[in-house]
Amino acid sequence: MQSNKQRKRWVIGIDGGGTKTRAAIADTRGQVAAIMTGDASNPLSRPWTDVEQTLRELIEALVRSVEAGSEDVAALYLGLAGADRALVANQISSAFGQEWQGRLFVDNDATAALYAGTWGEPGIVLIAGTGSIAYAIDRHEQRHRAGGWGYLLGDEGSGFDLGKQAVVAVLRAFDGRGEATSLTEALLAHYAIRSPADAIALIYGSSNPRKELADCSRLVEQAAQGGDAVAMQIIQQAAASLVELVHACQRKLDEPLPVVLAGGLLSTDTSLRRELEKTADFELCVPVVSPVVGALVAGLKKIRILPDGEVIEQLRKTQAVQEGSDVDE
Repeated sequence: MQSNKQRKRWVIGIDGGGTKTRAAIADTRGQVAAIMTGDASNPLSRPWTDVEQTLRELIEALVRSVEAGSEDVAALYLGLAGADRALVANQISSAFGQEWQGRLFVDNDATAALYAGTWGEPGIVLIAGTGSIAYAIDRHEQRHRAGGWGYLLGDEGSGFDLGKQAVVAVLRAFDGRGEATSLTEALLAHYAIRSPADAIALIYGSSNPRKELADCSRLVEQAAQGGDAVAMQIIQQAAASLVELVHACQRKLDEPLPVVLAGGLLSTDTSLRRELEKTADFELCVPVVSPVVGALVAGLKKIRILPDGEVIEQLRKTQAVQEGSDVDE
């Protein structure tokens, strides 16, 4: 435990996702002291008791890592999917509210992704991973969104959408209703099957059809890189859908804002990102830090510290160091 003379104030930022949770602790000057990874913490797709356990383990491990006590943490920022819904917010408040009274801040995970690109300034984040959403925070701190309605009702331009369109294209070609495509051979190899019809039982019988189809999105990427016309059309349609999400958000704003790219399909140099860069009529921003740093930025804002140049530089530098020693909890 730190002595009173050396006592620092700390901020914990958590970026909770459907496959894993990233958590970090930094001091108020932006020095990232530890980054850790735990199990998924999406309250909409995992039992709350499991989510709570994951969060507690990460929080306790972060506090121990800096030899501090929980009283030294000025802000605990939880960015979790669905946290802006009353049920999830109530679960979090019941679990952590008393212990972290006045220091607990809960938000949608999209905010962390946004602030990884804008450092706490207004903007729009366009997320394309397994799902898709455009989410904006304006200069009045008002929130606006388009999409994010899940795979049954939306998720256009997402990994799920790409994968589904790939399988649909293969089945249409198999029926003789669609154009021949290299996606057929790719799908057969992916599932180690002899006929496209054999994929039906595997997909419908999956315990997680959404993820099953999202995993097929990489087949579209590979085929598009090889020049397959059908795959390229799927990419073009996905990019158009993502542009439409951003335009819908922009119509709710009274000023132009930068658009931050996030999610597995846009955070690296993919065919979809290149198509988006070619067709978008708005400013795009590719973050240089991960969303967990965006969660730290959000936490700092909650205690009235808007990162300046020095804090931003510290966050960038020390995140790079800590990423190399990221600990699995």
